[in-house]
Amino acid sequence: MKIKKIERNIWKLYMFQILCSLFFFTPIMVLFWQENSLSITEIMILQSIYSVIIVLLEIPTGYFADVFGRRTSLINASLFTFLALLTYSLGYNFYQFLLAEILFAFAIAFISGANSAMLYDTLKDLKKEKLYKKIWGNILSYSYMSLALAYIVGGFVGKINLRWTIYMTLLAMFFLIPLAISLKEPQRHKLIFKKGYIVDMLRIIKTVVLNNKKLKWIIIYSGVLLGFNGAALWLYQPYFQISGLDIVYFGIVFAFFNVVAALGSKYAHKIEGIIGPKVSLISLVLLIGIGYLLMSNFVYIFSFSFAFLQQFAKGFATPVIEDYINKLTSSDIRATTLSIQNMSQRFFYAMIIPIIGLVVDIYSLTQALTILGITTLIIGIFSLLMLRRVKVI
Repeated sequence: MKIKKIERNIWKLYMFQILCSLFFFTPIMVLFWQENSLSITEIMILQSIYSVIIVLLEIPTGYFADVFGRRTSLINASLFTFLALLTYSLGYNFYQFLLAEILFAFAIAFISGANSAMLYDTLKDLKKEKLYKKIWGNILSYSYMSLALAYIVGGFVGKINLRWTIYMTLLAMFFLIPLAISLKEPQRHKLIFKKGYIVDMLRIIKTVVLNNKKLKWIIIYSGVLLGFNGAALWLYQPYFQISGLDIVYFGIVFAFFNVVAALGSKYAHKIEGIIGPKVSLISLVLLIGIGYLLMSNFVYIFSFSFAFLQQFAKGFATPVIEDYINKLTSSDIRATTLSIQNMSQRFFYAMIIPIIGLVVDIYSLTQALTILGITTLIIGIFSLLMLRRVKVI
C-alpha cells in the first residue's frame, strides 16, 4: 500500500507541472503592464527585484525542503502562487504589481528543486532512479505543451481583455493547492541534522560550492546558459513588433516556443545518448549564443524562428544538467543543491537584465541581442573549459 501511495506521486507531479504551466497571460504581459501605465524601465525593475529576491531565497527554501519535506515546500509554493495571482488580478499600479512579484518570488523559490528532488527520491524508493532523466524530461515536455496551449488561448483572450488572462490563470492555480496536499513525502536516504539549521546550511553550501569542483562548475555553467537564455523573455514582444508580426500571433509564436522546448525535454535522453554528454554541453552554448546573433542581424517577419534555437536549448538543458547534478549529490542535500543551481541561473539573469534594458533604451533592441549573444558565447566557452579541466567533460 505504501509503495502504491509513493507511485501516485509520479502522475501527481505530472499534473502539478501541467497546472504550473497554465500561465495564460505571459504572451501579453508587457501589454498588460503598459495598459496599467508601467514604462519599460519599471517593467525591468519589477523583474530585477523579483529575480534578486529569488536569489536570496533559493538556498534557504531548498534547505527548508530538505529539512521539512518536499511536500511542505510544494504546498507553500501553491499558496504563494495563488496569492500572487490574486494580487495581480486586483492590482492597477507599480507597487501592487511589485507586491505580486514578491509573492511570485516566494512561490518560485519554494518550488525550485523541491519538485525534481521529490521525483528523484520517489523513484529511488521504487528502485527506479535510473528512469529519472526520462521521466523528468517527459514531465517537462508535457509542461511545455500545456504552456503552449495556454499561450494560444491567452493570446486570443487577451485581444478581448488583457486582465481576463490573469483571472484564468488564477483559477488554474487554485487547483495546485489540493494537489500538493495530496502528495506523499518520499523517504530521504540520509537523515539531515536538524539542529543548528544555519550552520548546517552553510556546511552544505561549502560542500557544493567550494569542495566539489565538478558540482561547482556544472552549476556555474547552468547559471550562465539558462540565466542568459531567459534574459530575452521580456524582449520577445517588442522584438515581434519591430519584425512586423501582428499582436494576434504573439500567443501562437510563444506556443511554438514551448512546443520546441517540449521536444527538447522529451528527447533529451535520446539525443544525449547519440551525441554524448560532451557534445551536448558544447551544443547548448552554441545554440543560445548563435540564436541571439541571428535575431539581431536578420530582422524580418519570420525572424522569431531564430529564437527556436534558444527554446530547444532550454528544454534540452534542464533534464541533462539536473541529471549531472543528481548524480554528483546525495539525497539529504539534493533539494538544497538544486536550489543552488536555480539560484545561479537567477543570479546571472538578475545581473544581465538591467544592463540589457539600459542598452535597449540608449541604443537599440538589436544591439542588446548582439551583446547577449557575444556574452553568452564568451562566458559559456570559459565554463566549458573549466568543466574540461575538472574532468566533467
